[in-house]
Amino acid sequence: MIAVSASLAVIGLLQLGIGENVLYGDDIQREKTAEFEACKEIDFAGEECRKFDARLKVDELDSGQKISIGIDDGVGASGP
Repeated sequence: MIAVSASLAVIGLLQLGIGENVLYGDDIQREKTAEFEACKEIDFAGEECRKFDARLKVDELDSGQKISIGIDDGVGASGP
């Protein structure tokens, strides 16, 4: 009962914070998408586009291309 009351209080506080802007989440996503598209136009050059580096690497790995890693026969390790 206390958890339900607390969650409703949090929802009420969020509603007070957001106010009339019911599309608050959509506005944030549109801003982020516009920022990504602007960085894409300049080929992700610049310090402000560095935050997209990790996502681009994931997309590159997930592009469907086969990645193979081979081990040479001559590779060995020696102990101390």
